[in-house]
Amino acid sequence: MRFGYRGLVREALLRGAGLAAAALLGFAAGMGSPARAASPEESNLPSAPALAAPPEPTAPADPAPLDASSVIGGPSTCPRPDAVWSELVTLVPPERLEARLRTVTRGKTPLVEIVDLGVPYRILAAGQIREYRDESRDCAYRARIAAVFVALAIDPAQLAMPTPVPPAAPPPVPLPAPPPVDDLQSPRARLDLGATVVGGLGPEDHVGQLGAELRWSAGRHRFGPEAGVTALLPVDNTVGGVRLRQWRLPIDAGLRARIAGPRFEQYGELGISAALLSERALDLASSRSQTGLELGLRVAVGVHAARGRFAPFAALSGELVPAPPAIFALPAGTVGHTPLFWLGATAGASLGFF
Repeated sequence: MRFGYRGLVREALLRGAGLAAAALLGFAAGMGSPARAASPEESNLPSAPALAAPPEPTAPADPAPLDASSVIGGPSTCPRPDAVWSELVTLVPPERLEARLRTVTRGKTPLVEIVDLGVPYRILAAGQIREYRDESRDCAYRARIAAVFVALAIDPAQLAMPTPVPPAAPPPVPLPAPPPVDDLQSPRARLDLGATVVGGLGPEDHVGQLGAELRWSAGRHRFGPEAGVTALLPVDNTVGGVRLRQWRLPIDAGLRARIAGPRFEQYGELGISAALLSERALDLASSRSQTGLELGLRVAVGVHAARGRFAPFAALSGELVPAPPAIFALPAGTVGHTPLFWLGATAGASLGFF
């Protein structure tokens, strides 16, 4: 009985192991076999929709580039739209400018309109309107101002609006040069009459005299003739220890050069001079008068009013006598010579003729 029970147990274990091995072989065969066809019942069931493949992405087309005609318009010749565009592209970087223009325009062109009203000109940009005035109609200046306004209207963060600078003032017109003497309505001739004081300087003789001078000049040109005569009062003087009474009458003739101004006329004179001299000894036994003649070179400068028949004048003169005459008095003989150089100053009134 014991043997029979053990045999039954071994047989049961062998049978269970065989069944387990058969199950494993069947599972392996099912995994390796092809999928079976669907049954008719299964074919009638709705199938899951197939997923569509996503379309391949395409590169966006490049937008057409913007230009002056598509952005700026309006009936304006000062400034012209192309001039405003040229200034605008210098204020805003090109890539930022096109991006801002496409954002603001939204397909509406032109974005900017400029209207020339003469002295004023009006700018419309992105719904904003501004009017400026330019008296000089400087088109380049107007284009710069319009470009700044447009840049602010489309991109205020990029640029701060400067205060419009007025156009530079035109250079001052030079004053016309004073007309030459020929064109001045000055008299054709003048007669100068004035009081004069003359001083003589020499190695032996120093003398001062008072008198009156009369001088004539002619011509409206820069150069003209002149002549004069001076009457001097007699004066007592001492030369070489001898008291003398001296009298002198100078005359001269020469050329006058004029420099005309709006109010005064300056002049210079150059000529030759001659003077009649008379000396008489006062304390000698013989008081006979003696006469002589001086020859010299005369120069003078003066000024008088440029217009009008009557005009005040003033002049300075100098006279050089290269060979002054000797002063002779009996019984002393030659006591000295007349002055070598004469200085004079004259002031008076000038009368114009013709």
